[in-house]
Amino acid sequence: MFHDVPPSSAMNHHRRSWVWVVSVSAVASSLGLACGSPSPGAGEGRGNGETTSSQPSAPATGKVVAPRTPGAAMAGDAGATNEASAPLTGDASAPPAVDGAAPPGPVVTQPAAMPIISRGLPAYSNYAANPATSAVDPDYSTAWRTGHNPSASDSNWLAIDLSSVPVASRTTVYSVWFNEYGYNYDTSDGSSYTLPGDFTIQANAAPGGAQPPASGWATLATKTGNLYGSGANLFDLTGYNWVRFDCTASATNVAAQNTDTSLQWNLYDAHAGNDGWKFGGDSITANSMGHKPTNDSFDQLVHGKVANDPAFEMAGHGGWSTATMLANVDGFLADFPGLYFGISLGTNDAPGNDAPTYLANMTLLIDKVLAAGKVPVIPTIPYTGEPTHATIPAYNAQIQALYATYGSRLVHGPDLYTVIYDGRATMFDNPTDLHPNATGNAAIRQAWANAMVANVY
Repeated sequence: MFHDVPPSSAMNHHRRSWVWVVSVSAVASSLGLACGSPSPGAGEGRGNGETTSSQPSAPATGKVVAPRTPGAAMAGDAGATNEASAPLTGDASAPPAVDGAAPPGPVVTQPAAMPIISRGLPAYSNYAANPATSAVDPDYSTAWRTGHNPSASDSNWLAIDLSSVPVASRTTVYSVWFNEYGYNYDTSDGSSYTLPGDFTIQANAAPGGAQPPASGWATLATKTGNLYGSGANLFDLTGYNWVRFDCTASATNVAAQNTDTSLQWNLYDAHAGNDGWKFGGDSITANSMGHKPTNDSFDQLVHGKVANDPAFEMAGHGGWSTATMLANVDGFLADFPGLYFGISLGTNDAPGNDAPTYLANMTLLIDKVLAAGKVPVIPTIPYTGEPTHATIPAYNAQIQALYATYGSRLVHGPDLYTVIYDGRATMFDNPTDLHPNATGNAAIRQAWANAMVANVY
């Protein structure tokens, strides 16, 4: 389990993210609202009864499975964005390389299923307190963990053998890694836990079926100074049989005794289209929309109804309002190669009783998402019995106005107000709580899955 004793709080959490090549983590100071950002604790609850997955204490040394071989030091950002025109159709070409860097990866703008291809594949690591296979199994309560602090001379790496996947299914590949043991997506204003800080993602054309190759690794993407709890990329893996995540430094804000590396990694066949998601929001989003150890996450719930396996990232942050998101959304969009961007905000705006400003801010956010070539997805603000939030219905009226203004350019998210109001007897520990409990968070996930099956799939 994680070894840190954070300040006490009413709820604790997890989250993730990253930006390529340069350190980007501009985060506004936490707002003094009830929907704030507590520090996460070791194996503690994630808000009103939700529990985290636990991992073993990091041992002093790890099990060596294969020799470490760092790849070439050439960086390339695979998360190129598209023009605002035609966000739902077509295949855009990647822009040319800049200043001699490797060219960005493919850009896919058409919606289509992306079957997950990494589940159960052979996985190897040089250090493993928790096995490498835990990074690619279907159980979100497990994760690869190294028990070893990475360095440039002795990194932590995880290699996946793709050779058994049909070649046609591993050309354009959507990659999502995630470490959700910090509270927020951007962890810069708190502690992170076993979070990669400096790393590369690499590929190798050597034959599969045995131990990972000791040489020949080509660098697909490089990140330094990461403070996000997840990252997504589109890669052209034509001709490659292996991929590798090679971490050379932990995040600078890792908590004591949690300075090693831990993550899960999903790979998807994106040759036919894009089914990548990012859920922007506040602490209610952070509590409800991660990759859950209860295995009732957004992707799993959607797949239980249709064939799709949506790839997703959680981009919630405790205390954030529309104004805070406006200050950060450009960075969130810049490193996101997916198609659908959720904006679930308003709980922290409502106490200000300024619905016109909320409407103006939401309009700016939607326009930024559209300009980035993404599809905005907007739910209603969830109900709460907390007295200072009685203005939420007036704010939800602004969301209805946005639906009318933007029409088919945005997707209607779930009606979270009705879902939580109808279940309020069991979805809060106390009638005046701001945050739903574990039952309420599960209902939010299910509502998202139901709505997207109806409105997208």
